[in-house]
Amino acid sequence: MIKAVIFDCFGVVLDIMRGTQIQRTMDLIAELKPSYKLGMLTNVGSRYALDQRFKPGELDELFDVVIASGEVGWDKPAPEIYTMAYERIGVAANECLFIDDIGAFAKAAEVVGMNSYTFVDADETITAIKKILEETK
Repeated sequence: MIKAVIFDCFGVVLDIMRGTQIQRTMDLIAELKPSYKLGMLTNVGSRYALDQRFKPGELDELFDVVIASGEVGWDKPAPEIYTMAYERIGVAANECLFIDDIGAFAKAAEVVGMNSYTFVDADETITAIKKILEETK
């Protein structure tokens, strides 16, 4: 059973080219929030750099755990950063679904026992995530 969904930031939650939120992903996050623990795990230098891309306090409202790789000493695809993510969110590895737009990073999550999905576009990803979550209830 999936109890937590962990999102990459750039390319999944934020549009890299436009520097804006991907609204369909934001809608999915809001939909999942009441039923799942949510996290963000991203290769960025600092939490401060992430906060600059969101409204004040928004990251803490959206996510139970936010991990900026530059602050923890590991980058994706190091196994330690994925382990840190599921431990901090408080679930077992197999109870997590990790979503990243880079296939190698999604596959690296599977090495530590997490479920993963490679983000293609918002509509396809949302459909797939909902199916995965439904199948694992």
